[in-house]
Parts: sequence; structure tokens; C-alpha cells
Amino acid sequence: MVGNGSARVSNGTWPSDKYYQGRFSNGIVWAEYVADNLSISLYDYAVGGATTSNSLVQGFTGPKSSIAVPSVADQVASFLAKATPNGGVFSASDTTALTTPLVVLLAGANDVLFNPNISASQSHQVLAQAESDIRRAHPAAEILTLSPPDLSRLPYGFFADNVAKQQLRTYTDLLGELLQRSPTGAVNVDLRPLFDDFEYYATPQLYGFAPLGKYGSCLVGAYGETPDVTICGDAEQRVYWDEYQ
Repeated sequence: MVGNGSARVSNGTWPSDKYYQGRFSNGIVWAEYVADNLSISLYDYAVGGATTSNSLVQGFTGPKSSIAVPSVADQVASFLAKATPNGGVFSASDTTALTTPLVVLLAGANDVLFNPNISASQSHQVLAQAESDIRRAHPAAEILTLSPPDLSRLPYGFFADNVAKQQLRTYTDLLGELLQRSPTGAVNVDLRPLFDDFEYYATPQLYGFAPLGKYGSCLVGAYGETPDVTICGDAEQRVYWDEYQ
């Protein structure tokens, strides 16, 4: 069940038609591939622009980042309250499917993108609490956290100055280290080494991408960063669809 959170909170106005059916991509997203490969039901609460906690820093979506969105803490609370990603109530089959859930937490990047003064430890405290809340409600759950890659290497970094890039790099490094010390036994997957390989060894080719496919995005201008909106002709060989993902 893909909630298409940004499309829902924006009443279908965002993402634009340059994206695939409410996803920040040109096709289905990684969570859908994982669920399909594992033959499990998907309950995707993610909302583009979400921060770890709106009490810490408010998250926004939209081309001008003007539409407030529920945070990851809010999303976890909805799940624990047995609300579906679309705002409904769990059915009997939903409850059965989620008896022993695999819960994936990927968050933190938007915290520092919206507020460069936020520390990684502040974001981590929210995520650690979310882990604990999930474990308390679902003792048999498998919890997986993902450490975000070096945010300064996103296509967005092209538009950031050196000070901002250093802030992003410092935040990413510390958050990655903190997420490896789970208070609940959550498994952590660190995306930083993968992106280091992309950067230094041109290994995007091993994954079917062009040698320089990590640099820049296919879709340019969706956030008004350039006067015109353009789409590349080799999307399947690019790592990023837009400047953030």
C-alpha cells in the first residue's frame, strides 16, 4: 500500500506530472522493489520533505517547499495507531499481515536541509525513540535503519556553497555513526560506502548506470533551480531523478 504522501497532502498537485504517479521518481521506488522481492505487503507511510520530528524542525513539500507534511515521528505514530498510509483503519487482513512487520526507517536528511543548525544527535534521538516505540508495540518486529549517503554529493550540492556542503557532510557522517548503535537491536545499512564507490571507482557501471551517472539529475528545474524544466534522454543510466533523489 503506497500512500503517495506528498500527492495526498498536496491534494494531487505535487509531485508534478514529470514524476511517476505521485512518487519522487520516474517509476516505482525502492520500497516497492524490496516488498516485491520478499513477497510481503507494503505499507509505505513516507512523505516527501518529512523531517524526523516537526517539533524539531517542520518538514515541507511542494515545488517551493510550502506545504507542511507529517514527520517520521507522526508516520510511526499512525502505524502504531493502526491507521493505513491513506488514513484508513487497519482491516483484519492488515493486522494479520503486520503481526511480525519489517519496519524500515530512513530519515534525517530533511532535518539538516531545512535547518542547517540541527545536529545529527538531535535527529538520532527522535529515530531512537521511534525504534523503541515500535519495539514496544511489536516485540517480534524486524527493524532496519538506513544511514543516508553524504548529502553534499546529491545533485542539490551543485547549488550549495562550500559552507553548506561541509555542514551536510558533517551531519551525514555523525548520523551514520549514531544509527549503527541501535538501542533496540535494529539492523543498520550504511549507504555512505556505496556512494563513495560511485564517486571514486566509477562503479555505477556495475549497477547498470553510466560512468558519470551519479553526477547531476535527469529531471532539472522541478524545484525552480533553473529557469526551464528539462528531462534527460538516458534516465535509466542516471542514479538521480531529481536533485534530491
